[in-house]
Amino acid sequence: MNKLSPVLVINIAAITFTLVFTTTVMAAPPANKPGNRPTQSFARPSLPVKLQSCQARENAIKKRSEQLTRYVTAMQEKFDAIAAKVQDYYTSKLVPAGKTVSNYDALVADIQTKKSAIQTALTKAQTDISGFSCTGSDPKGLLKKFSEDMKSVKQALNDYRTAIKNLIVAVHSVTGEENRANPTK
Repeated sequence: MNKLSPVLVINIAAITFTLVFTTTVMAAPPANKPGNRPTQSFARPSLPVKLQSCQARENAIKKRSEQLTRYVTAMQEKFDAIAAKVQDYYTSKLVPAGKTVSNYDALVADIQTKKSAIQTALTKAQTDISGFSCTGSDPKGLLKKFSEDMKSVKQALNDYRTAIKNLIVAVHSVTGEENRANPTK
């Protein structure tokens, strides 16, 4: 039996490999020929397909928008509770003790202004999404508008939170001055 040299075996394997794969590649028609265009399945989806897809997600979209509005309402209620506690503390503890914040009324008015801004933005968002329907003229545009409305609601919530924080800092600064002047220990 003849023993082939390892170099000869590698050369034979390389030639066989080249012949097998070049014929497979050469058998495919060129991409620029008309017969080699993508089939209809790769084309953009037609309008009925888009409509079916939208309708399949329509309930989920409406449910998500309702959840977002409930979430915003819950956040606002929590912020309201915090603001009420701070105002109650100020009127029941600090004012009777003779400690006042010079701009307290302005801070409370700012809180009320920011609170009404949340309601306005939230009402606008709810109104815009309430007309959502896949058969409408521009469902994608309505979703984008709702998203922008919710961003403005988020900004309004942040402004409201900042206004409450400003009141807390002002009330705390009055309390802190008294504690620094009369240390308990």
